[in-house]
Amino acid sequence: MGNLRLGWTSKNEVSAVSSRFDAFGDYADFSEAAEGVMGMLDALHVLDAWFITRIRLDEWIVTHLRGKAPFERGQLLTLPSAMRERMLRGRRQKSRAEAKLEAIAADRWPDHAFIGAPLVVRDQLFGVLCGLDMASAFPQEQRDSPHIMTAARILSTVLRDELDKEELQRRVERAEAEALVDELTGLFNRRGWDRLSEREETRSARYGHGATVFMMDVDGLKRKNDEEGHLAGDDLLRRVAGAIRSVVREHDIAARFGGDEFAVLAVETDDDQSRVLQSRLEAAFAEAGVAISVGAAHRTYDG
Repeated sequence: MGNLRLGWTSKNEVSAVSSRFDAFGDYADFSEAAEGVMGMLDALHVLDAWFITRIRLDEWIVTHLRGKAPFERGQLLTLPSAMRERMLRGRRQKSRAEAKLEAIAADRWPDHAFIGAPLVVRDQLFGVLCGLDMASAFPQEQRDSPHIMTAARILSTVLRDELDKEELQRRVERAEAEALVDELTGLFNRRGWDRLSEREETRSARYGHGATVFMMDVDGLKRKNDEEGHLAGDDLLRRVAGAIRSVVREHDIAARFGGDEFAVLAVETDDDQSRVLQSRLEAAFAEAGVAISVGAAHRTYDG
């Protein structure tokens, strides 16, 4: 292990290290900024590994990794609740995000050096910038580092701006796909679904977003068409589409695949949110007087 330097670093040292890295404004995206920040921290604080996680409930998804760690980039770490208290112990003041962080992390490496600072976007805890050393433990008085906290705030700003741009791009994509709609229901058709869901998968992989796919089959459509005619069947399909639209959010994707098959991609959802959304869908179908079978699958980090 190299020399552990967790206190204040001299102005000359900081200048020398900073000159080896590009300015933050020159980074093309958050991933490049993350690599640059971890490289700078690695020069200032010599640890075994620096990494960034995305937090979803009690899961930490390793989205960026520099150095040697007992896990890999892309790995899902399920962590009980003690690590945040250990990570933040000794700080006199804690932000709302840090206080929240204490409720979901875990003491996975009790005898090892572990430090971290939260990545906060719109006052929500997005993830954690972490440093880990497997050979020794940090003295309690060295758990705070002005470099780590400042780096986390910088990354939070870069991430917030990038997510804002992604949301704008998402709206553009929805507008461009308006030509790819099912004429009967007004929902996206299969081509629209394929195009938009592929782009959402790219976002999910990049940022560690959760997502849920709902697949739905209308019960009794053929019998409806046979007994009451296709106009009655078309009315049934429109009621299904109306029920779906009453529940899904602006940035979700709702589509009719054809026949009696419908689908919804609920973006940026966790397991609890997907269960709530499924309940709301089923209630909307009941209110619309349609019988429909609903199945759901939650996206894993690797897709």
